[in-house]
Formats: sequence, C-alpha cells, structure tokens
Amino acid sequence: MTFLDFIAMTRRGWKILVVLIVLGAAAGFGYAFFSPKVYQASSTGFIAAEGSSAIAGSDEAVARAGAYVTLISSQQVRDAIVKDAKVDPAQLSGSLGARVVPGSTLIEVTASSESPQAALKLANGALHGLVTVIDDIESKTNNATGTKVIIVPMDNAVAPTEPVSPNTKLAIGIGAAAGLVLAYLILFARRALDVRVRVHTDMRDLMGTGVLARVPKLGRNGTPEGDSHNETIASEAFRQLRTGLRFSSVDNEVRVVMITSASQGEGKSMTAASLARVMAESGQRTLIIDADLRRPKVGRNFGIDGSVGLSEVLSGQVPVRSAIQPTADPNLFVLPSGGTPPNPSEMLGSVAFTSLLNEFRKDFFIVIDAPPVLPVTDASVVSTLVDGVVFVLAVGKTRRAEGAAARTQLEQVNARILGVVLNMVPLKGANSYGDGYGYYRQNKSYYVKPKKTGEKRASAASAVVPNVPNRQHAAALPSATPIQDPYPAAAPAPTLTAPAQPSPAEAHPASAGARGLRRSSRN
Repeated sequence: MTFLDFIAMTRRGWKILVVLIVLGAAAGFGYAFFSPKVYQASSTGFIAAEGSSAIAGSDEAVARAGAYVTLISSQQVRDAIVKDAKVDPAQLSGSLGARVVPGSTLIEVTASSESPQAALKLANGALHGLVTVIDDIESKTNNATGTKVIIVPMDNAVAPTEPVSPNTKLAIGIGAAAGLVLAYLILFARRALDVRVRVHTDMRDLMGTGVLARVPKLGRNGTPEGDSHNETIASEAFRQLRTGLRFSSVDNEVRVVMITSASQGEGKSMTAASLARVMAESGQRTLIIDADLRRPKVGRNFGIDGSVGLSEVLSGQVPVRSAIQPTADPNLFVLPSGGTPPNPSEMLGSVAFTSLLNEFRKDFFIVIDAPPVLPVTDASVVSTLVDGVVFVLAVGKTRRAEGAAARTQLEQVNARILGVVLNMVPLKGANSYGDGYGYYRQNKSYYVKPKKTGEKRASAASAVVPNVPNRQHAAALPSATPIQDPYPAAAPAPTLTAPAQPSPAEAHPASAGARGLRRSSRN
C-alpha cells in the first residue's frame, strides 16, 4: 500500500474513524467520571544524626534512614499517626509511601486517599509516626555507633483541591487514541478481506486490460444520482468509452463490440444502450442488437416492442428490414431479441448470425448486448464473432473471483477484451485518489456550462438510457419523428438463407447446450 492508497482508505472510511474516535473518547470520559477520585498530599523532612551537626554524619544517617523508609506503610506507623492525631482509624483510610530524595538529606512522604482531609492528616502525621517507630526499633537493638537517626519535619502537607486520579484529559486522550487504532485496524481488515471490485482494484492484474470508463452510480429510474454535475460525469464517461473504442486498435478497425459482465445485475444493458446512443450522436450509424435471448432488456430500455427481433430473423420467420426498428435518433437503430427460443446458444453460434453480423458491419457500428459470461455460454459464443469485448464490472458488487473466472472463460475461446467499464462508482464520499472523478471535480466549471438566458439546456443525461416502462419512454419520443429506413435504396438489406428445420436434438434444450459448445469451438 502506498501513501496515496492510505490517504484514499482514510477518506473512504472517515465515518468509521470519526465514530470510533468519539466512542473511544466517550469511553475514556466515562471511565474518568465513574472511577473513584484519589487525592494526594506530600510532606518532607530533614534527616540528621542526633548529637552532630546537620552536615556531620549525614551520609550515615541518610543510609540508615533509607533502610527505614519501607516501614512507612507498616501498621506501627499508622497506629502512631492515629495516636498522635487522636482520630478514628476509619478516617485515615489511604496509602502511604516514602523515599529519600536522591542526592539530598531529605525524605519525602506521599499520602493518597479518597478524602482530601485524610490525605492531609496521613502526610503530616507520617513523619512523626516514622520517627516514633525508628526510635522504638533502635532502642530495642544494639546501636554500635550510639548515634540515633532523627527526622525533622520541614514542609507540612497542604490540603489537595484537585484529584490526581483519574486524569480526565488523559483518559479522554487515551480513549480517542484507542478508538483511532481500532478504526484503522477495521479499515485494514476490511481492505484485506474485501473480495469485491473497488475503484482502486488493479484491473490489469484482474482482467488483463485497463479501464475504459468509470460510470457513476445511477438511480432507480436510470438517471445519475445527484445534480447536473453528476449527470455530466455520466455522459462524459460514455463519451470516454466511445473514444477509447475508436482508438483501441490501430491496425484493425473495431466495428462490432459485445458488452457483457460476469453476472447479472451489473449494468451491462445500460452500458450497451448508452454506448449506442453516444455513438449515434457522433454521426455514426449505429445498431444495437439484443443478443440476450434469455432475459432481454434492450427493447424495454428504448421503449419499443421487442416481441419480434433477432430470434425470428435467425429462424427465417421475418426479414431483417422488418425486425430492425428506428429510434428518435436518425442514426440509431435497434434489433430487439424477439421471442425466447429453446436453444439460444445454438442460434447465436449459427452461420446465420455470423453472416448477419458480416453484412451489418458494412453499414453500422454494432453494439451487442450479450448475456453474462458465468451463468450461460452465450457470451462466450458471441465473443468469437465480434471485434472485441467490453467487460462491465460493478463497483462494490462484482466479486474479484467472478471477474477472474469470466476472464478465464473468455480467454479459452480466444476472445479479445478491449477494456473494462467500472459501473456504479459512488460519487458521494469518494475521493480524488481512488475514484477517478477527481479531475472532473477540479474542472467542474469546464464540464458544466452555465445556462444562458433564453437557451434551453439539453439534459446532460441524454447519453444515459433510462430504464423505464415502454409507455413512458414511448411518450417521451417525438411523435413527428419520421421512420428511418436503416438501409438506403442503393444498399439493399442483407438476405439470410433460412436455416433448415431444426432436428429433434435442436428442439430440446438439453442437447442444445452441448451443440452450442461444439459450434462455439469451431467459431
């Protein structure tokens, strides 16, 4: 992980960071609030040898006093304090500690208690109690030097006003730091365990190719979520896809493109329809073919009747001219899927479909909406007949293992993957290091032009085909749009030789799948 990846991960997970830091700080404050308050008081005394000056014999006295400081917490010292203070022992609850200050002849006594007054009495009485115990010990033992150690009180303790424990600020800081560490552990674990495709996923490592476009997440009605800026980003994404396809090959012109995905629900049909629209808007005669004969969507997306289409043409029931339908754009035509046949793989791998594509490519740029790769073999069959494949991956939905498995399946039939379209890229909460939209935001004034007075601004989402019911979309189309013939008078429509009547094996889906595999291997 690079530094920019770390920054991107931080920005994506800022909500987790904020929540856990606040919770950690709150936990620290709660600990400090409910923990018992401890007050501390200190007093100091001077160590000297009886019968000598303050300097003479000080080293010996300090050394002997150092041996007695451990008695400060003994019961004898506490009894002496109680006797001297003439109070109830329950009023002197707390702990005592003492030390000889290094490099000096001073002894420091520290008393800690939940009561400020108890800490004060313990600290002031501890020196007298320690002297009493030392005198009692030395009077009962043989003192070789005959010199007694005395402790002269110097600074009496002062009643504490603030508790020394718990430290509220320190507890809040430690809690916030613990929350920050926990948040980053969660972010790192989520990144390591995340098996889905993300905007920062290395597409060349996963799919063997680069990203042609990043399409923002769309709303339920098929339009980009957010304001006109987000709609412009969606339109520019498909224009970028169009440009990438035009320059994807220098030697071999790309005229037939298949749009597919690993599994269903990743936005391949929307991508195919939007690509067909932007190609037609550029002046290129474009034909979109719905080759998803199992779950067709192209007819519904364009608001046309898809009951007659590709399956009827391939079976010889209707001519091509009758099956192709025009749209509001004079350069865009649609060949819907038609009825659902019992053998989709057989039809898509037939010689009739191959010859149909060869004829269409002379007059159109062809966009084929194919089924997903993993559930059925239809996409693998069609991929052998096209100039290239555009693979759609849904950010946050497609699993990387599914993408890798789909790539392997396409490579087995020598399909050519032109690039990847990252679909459903979130705009809200994204960042310029990982989502690919940073340059759009930096040039917002360039992509979104101000509306001029008296000028009707065309919708920036015109390149995005909404997924609406047929009647709604049909009502949105101009009623005066002339019906365009997809073939000029000088260019007759392709004629297809009607295939022979299907054999019993072709009439049963069980045998159709195996035969489709055999034909796909030949094509």
